[in-house]
Amino acid sequence: MSEACYGLKLDLHNHSDKSDGKYTPAAVIRKAEEAGIDVFCLSDHDNVSGIDEAYEESLKTSVKLVAGVEITTPDKIHIQGLCLDIRNKGLADLLEKQHRTRRQHTWDICDKLEKVTGIKIDYNDLISTFPGTINKLSLSQYLLSKNLVKPDTVENVYHEYFGPCGKIQMGEAGWCRMEDAVDCILKAGGIPVLAHIWRYFDPKNPENTREKRLEMMHELTERFKKAGGEAMETLGSKQGEKEETGYELTCPSELALEFDLYASCGTDYHMDEKCRLGVRYDFDKRLKPVWMHPKFRFYRPAD
Repeated sequence: MSEACYGLKLDLHNHSDKSDGKYTPAAVIRKAEEAGIDVFCLSDHDNVSGIDEAYEESLKTSVKLVAGVEITTPDKIHIQGLCLDIRNKGLADLLEKQHRTRRQHTWDICDKLEKVTGIKIDYNDLISTFPGTINKLSLSQYLLSKNLVKPDTVENVYHEYFGPCGKIQMGEAGWCRMEDAVDCILKAGGIPVLAHIWRYFDPKNPENTREKRLEMMHELTERFKKAGGEAMETLGSKQGEKEETGYELTCPSELALEFDLYASCGTDYHMDEKCRLGVRYDFDKRLKPVWMHPKFRFYRPAD
């Protein structure tokens, strides 16, 4: 499979409306083709229900599909699984447990939202509106669509109600451990990938200095590697956007080298309003691209 990816445009981290994306899996594939992407991974949050739809659409295009999932773990650390067997029983069991955890957490958020602000959400209507993976972004979209808050952008509603300084502060849901996510992906025949490490350890927190963030990124990567992790994203969107966080552009590559991890990349696409598809990601030449991993393969329903 490795030979087939030389010179191709890859984007290996993206979402559909099966989690918190805006478009259907089929529509996302069409957008990938329009953006000139050759190899595309759909990796919805704790959800693989869109893979087959994306595959059927990919057959009408030049896009090669990679099956993926993004598993939520404590402290909002996301572990992506690439090229895994989406019908693996262990994976299905873990994702079902994540699903139940997410639904309970969503119920608790809705309950607190009503108590704190008086805004009452019809939980059953919310679930039918977002039958896949629900998160706080979904809740923000719902509040706007039902005119339960003043007109604004989804991101502003999110920050006002559910962000770090928002009106609704909740503890974390009982997500699976990072080690369990990695183990599950490995047993499903996939490649565990540490997603967008530059998004963690919020630089807006004054305690998270450059040195502190680099230290925490190093510790996280070391823990991931010890758990059996095999790759990490070194390139993606919203990376090193400000001068003071420019180190985010190089740190992931250095960590991948130090811990002998394959390098992956992805836009983390959700909707055009947040970021657009079409970037060509060129890895540091010292790194091993993830498509050189022995398990890297394009999706087929029999996988």
